[in-house]
This record gives sequence, structure tokens and C-alpha cells, in this order.
Amino acid sequence: MLTLDARLLAWIVAHRVHALDGFMLTITSVGRGGVVWLAIGAAFLAARRMPLTAFLSLALAILTATLLVDHALKPLVGRARPFETRGHIEIIGARPGRASFPSGHSANAFAGAVVMARAVPAWSAAWWTLACLIAFSRLYLGVHYPLDVAAGALCGLACAAFSLWAIARIDRDGVNGSGRRGDS
Repeated sequence: MLTLDARLLAWIVAHRVHALDGFMLTITSVGRGGVVWLAIGAAFLAARRMPLTAFLSLALAILTATLLVDHALKPLVGRARPFETRGHIEIIGARPGRASFPSGHSANAFAGAVVMARAVPAWSAAWWTLACLIAFSRLYLGVHYPLDVAAGALCGLACAAFSLWAIARIDRDGVNGSGRRGDS
């Protein structure tokens, strides 16, 4: 499986279209830390096209994806980046310092896409396209393996599901859990 993972990355890198290099660098920068999703969510919230609970779900999804991937799984797994283990993988842009597995960009992108698709379904195609572009940019730039990106996407999906459930439950039950707002 890991051999196939490395071969697929090598194939992607070997078939780059250099006219896309700048675009992929931009997409990866936009996707860093999930900030693009929070900015989009804030814009939809300000335009009253998204409820506050959906924005809170988005923020929680991004936060949990970041904590899970960057602060729990990456240090636990410790997978080396492709450019550290495969000398023939030429990267575009900066060399990330953290471990490779799973991809934080992918986790945040898919967490954001799930919540935004639920909150603003008319734009679902845009949310999923952006998430896939952010995830693919990590492969194109040579800084992640395909399994890193796939695992990051799965983490993002799980974090989004958790955040949607948690915020809906808080909204339904109230902060104190009694089902009645304001009771102590």
C-alpha cells in the first residue's frame, strides 16, 4: 500500500502542468489553517445567508480538525514528508516542518466543505470543488502522499459530523443541558 502511495505521488509530480504551479501555491496558501472557510462563513453570516449555529459548527469543525490532525495524529504517527524520504520528489514552494500524516489542509478543507454544504447547499459544488483543489494541491506541490490527503479528508469529515451534532445538541438542549434556556 505504501509503495502504491509513493508511486501515485511520483506520477502526479511527473505530470505537473507548470502553468498551474502558481495557482496550486495560491490554493494551498488559501487553505492553510482553515482560514478561508472561516472567512467565507463569516461573509455568509454577515449577509444573513447562514445562521449563527452553522457558523459555530464551522468554527468547531475547523478547530477540532486542526487539534486532531496537527496536535494528536501527526505527532503520534510521525510519517516523514515525501521530500524527506524520496530524493526524486521535487517540491514546489516551502518545505513544511511537521510530519506528513494526515494532511491538515485536507482535514480543514473537508470539514469546511461539509459544514458549508449543509449551511448553504446551493453552493455545494463550489465548496466541494474548493476542498478537492486544496487537498490536491498538497499532492501537486509534492509535500504529501495520497494516503495523507485521504486520511486528512476522512478526519475532516468526522470532525464536521461531530461539530454539526454538538452544536445542534447545544442549540436544542440549551447550554446547561436541561432543555430549558436560562435555568440553573
